[in-house]
Amino acid sequence: MPYLCRVTISGPEADDGAVSTLIDAVADAVKNGWDAPLVSVHDDESDDELSDDESPGGEVLDHRILGYLGGAIVLVVLDCDDFMQASIVVASLARHLTTWSPALLEFTPSGLEISRLDEPYDEDNWLPPIADDESDPRPRWPLSELLDEQVKELSGQYLLAVAVRAIWHPAEHPYGDPADDIVAGSVEHPWGNVLSHAVGILLIRAARFESRHGSQAKLLVHGSGDLALAGDLLQRARETGNEDEADDDGFTDDAMRGHVLVEDFMETHDLQWNRLADDEGPEEPEARSNRQLKTLLWAGLRAAATLCAPLASLSGPWQVLDQLGDDEVVSLYAEQEEEDNETAAQDDAAEVYSASAAHLLSWLAIRHPDLLESRAAGTLITDAANDVTAFHQVFNATMVMAGHESLKTALAQQRILARLHPGIDTYAAALAETERDDPDEDADAYNDMHLALEEVLADGPGMAKRIRFLLTVLGAAVRTADSGSRSTDGTPASTPRSITYYLLIEPSMHSATVLHRDNDDAAIRAAMLGLAAQVSPLAAAGLIAELPGLTGDDPRLEPAALTRATTWVQDALQVAQQHGAPVDAIGNGTGQAADAQEVISAISAHGCLPPEWPVHRVVPAAAYAAAAILHASETVGRAGEVFTED
Repeated sequence: MPYLCRVTISGPEADDGAVSTLIDAVADAVKNGWDAPLVSVHDDESDDELSDDESPGGEVLDHRILGYLGGAIVLVVLDCDDFMQASIVVASLARHLTTWSPALLEFTPSGLEISRLDEPYDEDNWLPPIADDESDPRPRWPLSELLDEQVKELSGQYLLAVAVRAIWHPAEHPYGDPADDIVAGSVEHPWGNVLSHAVGILLIRAARFESRHGSQAKLLVHGSGDLALAGDLLQRARETGNEDEADDDGFTDDAMRGHVLVEDFMETHDLQWNRLADDEGPEEPEARSNRQLKTLLWAGLRAAATLCAPLASLSGPWQVLDQLGDDEVVSLYAEQEEEDNETAAQDDAAEVYSASAAHLLSWLAIRHPDLLESRAAGTLITDAANDVTAFHQVFNATMVMAGHESLKTALAQQRILARLHPGIDTYAAALAETERDDPDEDADAYNDMHLALEEVLADGPGMAKRIRFLLTVLGAAVRTADSGSRSTDGTPASTPRSITYYLLIEPSMHSATVLHRDNDDAAIRAAMLGLAAQVSPLAAAGLIAELPGLTGDDPRLEPAALTRATTWVQDALQVAQQHGAPVDAIGNGTGQAADAQEVISAISAHGCLPPEWPVHRVVPAAAYAAAAILHASETVGRAGEVFTED
């Protein structure tokens, strides 16, 4: 007769890892080292003995173990003759479970339950499985439904602050606009109510901030949505913000004042997204509501961004919210955010410098190897020697594009130091392996290349000399690719222009640079240009001519490039003036030097670049002019202030 027995054992509380150990120990105790005691339920005076085919009872038919912090529950199905026998057997089992192994000695039985089991769970199991089949339907709740109301409210304010900063700084997010994402996601329950409530609070506090600040922006910030609606909501918010905090209606709470502001605006402009019209069909309300909600949020975001525009220099959304309100939790988050952002900015600056130095040195080795002998280039090589990670990656990426034949030709022209021979030979052989049509399946050629290059660039004396050697090899290999060499399959090898193009289009990828910010490629290219200007005006002009962003399908590229070029020259002239060494001319010259002089004259006289010049002529000339001004005024160390991302 099957009996379901429940044994509970208790002991000291422990961590999650100890629970797993307890379950294993209990399972081992159930399966091993224990036999049910022989229990006789016959008449005491009977001398009859059990025959060979009679069972003493107590066999474990099935079991389940549920562990938790501080104990376990053991469910067993025992095959016993009656309840009395089952009780004796399960008591014996409980004692066994707490003495079987050292891991169980700290536990004691704390509960026993016995009940008759009428039928098995299925044909294979007496007990049901602990976890149901994953295919069974289960209720799944979105995270938003599990959030506390106060957390939702704070989350809504944070999301709106993120969107406002995205409106202020659209260039910070080249791969997607957070404001677009937040407005689009507002239609998901419950964020419509959360965000429409939060936008009212944000507008009230932003209007109060503007009033305290004492100046009003005359123009709305640029953004999506309807300009007229944003302007009207801006005016309404200003009027509300100028009212006394305890007005005639008695509204002193920002949430209530914001609610009234938003509700009045929605009613005036028929944006009552949370109302149901009587004459709508079953599918119309959702589409109409979503459209109205998005319109409301865009108007609110642009109005709020305009009201608190002086806060655009803050580095994060929590800091914006902290300036607008007096919430203690927000202040704590803002303080931590500022600290984290400062640390991230310092880390990013170091990473950007390392990557830009490695890329510029490689570009100089290809385009202007003579400039590697300049003092500025020597400084870059010294800095690269202190951290070779980025240079390692750029060199390897360049060699993969140049190909084994080009590397082989370049190495044949060089005198290789004996201690570098093993690593160089291994690297060249691994590069050749990557180009084979039938590579060795057991080999990892790319990994071998990195290991060999690590050997060549291992810590030790003479690192700068080794980097110069690799730069010489790199430049010669890439230039060899342009001299008619062909790859192993007979196709033309890469050209210097194509190689530098791919290096410059994604410099972060080729230097294995990952920043805390999104626009890492733009940061590296801008830093490269500043470093190139320190090396030579010729390097600055040549590099900018190859950087992406001068022309393209986007009609905004060319005007933006011309604006940046104008700013370079104007800023360089200002730096020279501040240094007490104004520069009106950079000397007589031809080619780019002559173009640069014309650019300086045009900007000095008219404040703009020569309008008739094509962008591919005027932008390099402006870069040359700005760099030449810095060199002439002995302020080249401030090139990074002139050649910026903006």
